[in-house]
Amino acid sequence: MSKKRYPLRVARGAHGIRAQDLRTLARTVWWARRWIASLEAMRLGPRFGRGRQYAVAGQVTELVLEGPHVEATVVGSREAPYRLTLDFTTPDSAARERIAAAIAAEPMMLGRLLTDDLPTEIESLFRTEGIPLFPQAEPLVWSPTKSVYDVKMHCSCPDWARPCKHLVAVMLLLGEEIAQRPTTLLSLRGIEVEDLVLKIEDLRLKIKSSTPQSPILNPQSSIFNLQSSIFNLQSSISNLQSSISNHQSSILKRLGPIPFWRGTVRCVDSLARIYGRCQPVAADASAGKSIDLRG
Repeated sequence: MSKKRYPLRVARGAHGIRAQDLRTLARTVWWARRWIASLEAMRLGPRFGRGRQYAVAGQVTELVLEGPHVEATVVGSREAPYRLTLDFTTPDSAARERIAAAIAAEPMMLGRLLTDDLPTEIESLFRTEGIPLFPQAEPLVWSPTKSVYDVKMHCSCPDWARPCKHLVAVMLLLGEEIAQRPTTLLSLRGIEVEDLVLKIEDLRLKIKSSTPQSPILNPQSSIFNLQSSIFNLQSSISNLQSSISNHQSSILKRLGPIPFWRGTVRCVDSLARIYGRCQPVAADASAGKSIDLRG
C-alpha cells in the first residue's frame, strides 16, 4: 500500500529568523546536544522535520524572550500568521534562592557562565529542586484527567498535537541561541545571570568587611611591579603581532553562528571577508605604524 506524500507548504518571502547550523547543533557543546535530545525524546515524528524546514526557511518572523515567557509569530500555510507562547516552569522563590546561592558560592562556576560555558553541576542543582533544566517529554505531575508539563505550549494553528511544527521551529531557534549563550537556559528557568553577579558581589563585600585591611604596600616594590607588568605587556604585544597572520578569522570561528539571524547569507561568512581586510590594518596599528583609513 503506497503512502501519500504531501508537500510542505511554506510561504515564501517571510524574511524571518533563519536557523544557520541545525545540522551541527547536536554535535557542538553538551547542553546543545541535550536540548536536541530532549526534543527528539518527545517522539515528534514528521513534525520535527517540518519544524526544522520552517526554522531554516525563516518562517519565524518574531521571537521575544521575557525570562521564562516566550512569544513568537510563525508564518504558515494560511494567510494569517500563527501566534505562539511557551511558558517554562520555574522553581519557587525559596528554591530559586538556594540555586542562586549555590552558584554564587562557587566563583569559578559563575565565571564559566559569564564566558558562555555551562557547568554540568548546574543541571544537578535544578534536579535537586525538582525542576528539569531541559524540557522533558514526561509530565511533572501525571493524572488521568490532566497532566502538568514543565513547558506550557500554545499555538493558534489547528493542529492539536503539542508541540506542533511551528513550536518545534521556535524551539530549534532557541536551541541555537542556547548553544551560544547558555545563560539563556537559566533565564528560561527564572534565574538571571545579573542577579548572580549581584549576589556574589554582596558576598565579597561581606567578606571584605569582616577581614582586617591589608598593610600599605611599599612604593618601591609597587613601582617595580608596574615596570615588570609593562615589560610583560610589551612582550605580549610582540607575540600577538607575530601570531596574527597565523590565525585568520579565529575569532569568528570561535563565535560561531549568530543566533536569531535574518539574513540569507550566514553572518559569519559575511564578516569573514571584512575581518580579512581589517586584520593587516590591526597588525600595523598594534605595531605603532601610521595607518590610512581613507581607502
